[in-house]
Amino acid sequence: MMVEEDEEDRISKLPDAIIVHILSFLPTKDVVRTCLISNRWKLIWYLVPKLSFSNTESHFREEFFNFVEKCLEHRERGKHIIPESTVTSFELQMEFYETSLVGCLDKWLTFAVDNKVQEIKLCLAVERCKNYLIHVKYYSLPKTLVLKATYLTILELNKVELDSRYSFSFPSLKSLSLRLVQFADNDVLDKLLLGSPSLENLKLCHLLPPYPHQLHIHSSTLKFLQIKGYMDIPLQIEVINLETLELHGVSFEETNLLVCKAIRNLFLNCVWHTKEMALSSLEYLISNLHQLENLTLCSSKHVKISNPHLKSLKLRVNSISKDETRVIIEAPKLVSFCYEGNINHSISIESSNLLNGKFIFVDYYKNYDANWFIDMMSFMANLDCSWNIVSLHIDSEKALIFPEKMKKICRSPLVNWEHLRVFTTCKLERESDLRDALLWISPSLKRLSIMEKA
Repeated sequence: MMVEEDEEDRISKLPDAIIVHILSFLPTKDVVRTCLISNRWKLIWYLVPKLSFSNTESHFREEFFNFVEKCLEHRERGKHIIPESTVTSFELQMEFYETSLVGCLDKWLTFAVDNKVQEIKLCLAVERCKNYLIHVKYYSLPKTLVLKATYLTILELNKVELDSRYSFSFPSLKSLSLRLVQFADNDVLDKLLLGSPSLENLKLCHLLPPYPHQLHIHSSTLKFLQIKGYMDIPLQIEVINLETLELHGVSFEETNLLVCKAIRNLFLNCVWHTKEMALSSLEYLISNLHQLENLTLCSSKHVKISNPHLKSLKLRVNSISKDETRVIIEAPKLVSFCYEGNINHSISIESSNLLNGKFIFVDYYKNYDANWFIDMMSFMANLDCSWNIVSLHIDSEKALIFPEKMKKICRSPLVNWEHLRVFTTCKLERESDLRDALLWISPSLKRLSIMEKA
């Protein structure tokens, strides 16, 4: 009993501010349960600024709706009793939805807007009719949220529909995330950006068909833009102050980025239709981004990467083909290089700096025959620039243990590495042989570590 009392005393000695901060990380249903701890805690939950409701089990929907209703009623009454009781964040996740629930959802979001929340996260399911492959209904945002959420700074929407019946008014909005969202009208995104004059971060993930005729993104304040999901439609990006751009799965040929001259961080994992034309445009784009510092490129085609300001490059060659891909890199300020892909590709790097290198060798066939080691020697021989610390990631130690016959007929060293780390997926069984092989590959090694990846 003494231990329990001591524990209770320790908790009761915590300041209210710390307790409230801890509770803000919990779902509201768990926060409400703390009322049972003591008389003091009965009022503390009114001070928690975040309301988070989640129900993933549809057969408890009535209980869930009653709980949300009572919580909002108590918080509304609490404002008049406890002046410090404010709500700044409202989160709602439901794995069920039907049109009969629109009234409740509208009411809850109106509560959030009336309380001047700064953050709303809404993730809903969709209503499927009898012919569920054709008739799917999404929840549309209420007029109150679209027109009166003037304090909102963060908005995340998942599985809802946006239409342009009303003019959007989000004067304070800084971050917007749309995932699995359907645009009811072609001009929705235009009006949404027009009504968000302070927007800095925009994420568009897997937008749902029917797609607009063109995705036009025009903003003078946007600094971060991420677009994920295949959409074979024209993509016009006119964002003069954009610093970070991530494109996943979009058609590069249909993308216009010529206005975006301030990009510092670029991630491209695009679909290439007309290969020669697309790669020519890609090379032109990269060479003309005069503030570009960090580039991640996913490609399986020959490409030349030339940029005098580039400092970090991540290259992923997404190909299971045994055809060689040639990549030429001209980046005098490059200090970090990461490669992920097969070894039967040619990578040539021109840089005046000492490089930190990371190589993740993807081996789909796991056939370590003579061809494998010939490709490995050719790959390493092209890496003739100066290296600082290099890490190799392989499936098996066998990938680097060259046969003795091959050692006798091939020249050494293949590379001039001094600091090397090797990570293997499989269990190490021949670590001594692996060390000997690595010293044969690079006799200049001063520091070598070998470890299994967790």
